[in-house]
Amino acid sequence: MATVAFVTEANAAHQAPYRNAIRDLDLVEHAELLDPGGSTFEASINTIGDKAGGNHTSVDSLLQAGKPDMAIVTMIAAHAPDVIRPLLEAGVHVMAEKPSCVRAEDFAELASLADKNGAHLMLALSNRLRPDVQQARSIIADGGIGNLYALRAVQVDDQTRIQKRLNDPDWTFQKNLAGGGHLSWLGIHRLDMLSYLAGDDIVEVSAMTSVAGGAPIDVEDLGIVTMRFASGALGTLFSGYLMDQKGHRGWTVYGSNGWVRGNEAEVEALEWRSVSPEMSGSNNRRYEYSGQPGGYTPWVERTLQAALGEAPAPITAAESLQVLRVVHAAYASAESGSAITL
Repeated sequence: MATVAFVTEANAAHQAPYRNAIRDLDLVEHAELLDPGGSTFEASINTIGDKAGGNHTSVDSLLQAGKPDMAIVTMIAAHAPDVIRPLLEAGVHVMAEKPSCVRAEDFAELASLADKNGAHLMLALSNRLRPDVQQARSIIADGGIGNLYALRAVQVDDQTRIQKRLNDPDWTFQKNLAGGGHLSWLGIHRLDMLSYLAGDDIVEVSAMTSVAGGAPIDVEDLGIVTMRFASGALGTLFSGYLMDQKGHRGWTVYGSNGWVRGNEAEVEALEWRSVSPEMSGSNNRRYEYSGQPGGYTPWVERTLQAALGEAPAPITAAESLQVLRVVHAAYASAESGSAITL
């Protein structure tokens, strides 16, 4: 049984799913609440119930109540480093909602601090735990599609979330608060997934971005990123707010002996084709998954198990930093018109 700190503030993202995870996980016995402005305490207590402990408006106050086994931090990106830093200095393991910074350099400082103090710093990139992603990663790692050639991913979401708030844009559409737009908030999931599937780092990025919908925002609603992996494989990401509802998501990995792909939006299935003799003549295979694979509660559970030393971390501080560097390399490339080497 563990004690967690739930660290958030007004307008921070995904508060409800994290509260639900704290409420629903038997592994969580107790939760201390931290909100510098104090406006979220009532909502947290209403959800968490008897597990809710003290209310705190500073990290010092939180730590005086006792060192938690892990802090779940979801803050406006520009505010996150100043809260995460003292937690890591105290050796507290942190699971942080992405992007948790407006510059990759700010997160680099946090990653260094986590390593120095023996603490996990895990960015919330929960697609890693999806069963189709886990299975595809194993297929690729076992040589199931041969040598990697190329990877592609699509992440298209709703333009309406921008259009509904043209006069009062959410913080995720303000560069000084978010650091970027769709790539920072949702495209980052796909960039991390591609690297995770390949088991390989992205080492070079070229990108173009735009405000395709014409909204008065200072971050991109569309980004197209090409990348080179350390192995030499090439990749692409199509990332944007372009539809009237939650849209198209999918990915494919191509190799010398075949391919593997997942089409999450329409069908919860993994498809695999290989011409390898090990397929014993069954060259095309398909795996289906029921329910809603992945999600916040399994992610909180796995990261907390890592904090307790019961399981490997699903993502490391170094991996978290790497994908943030890729995102910001894409922005640098779009601005300069040149490829960026990481």
